[in-house]
Amino acid sequence: MLKKEWIQACAKINGQSFSDFVRHSALERVEEMADVYAYEEALALDDATRYLMDEVMHLAMMTE
Repeated sequence: MLKKEWIQACAKINGQSFSDFVRHSALERVEEMADVYAYEEALALDDATRYLMDEVMHLAMMTE
């Protein structure tokens, strides 16, 4: 089975047109890539500061 036929079969199983399935799949991939980029950026900026849950709750109450 060709790759296009696989995509068509998956689209049919999901009740979508070929175009809708491909569009949705492409958008999911873009979102995954954006998440990976944001995660890598956050890791690069991480200063290793960690807080206990009690500290987080206290800080949250102070900002209200």
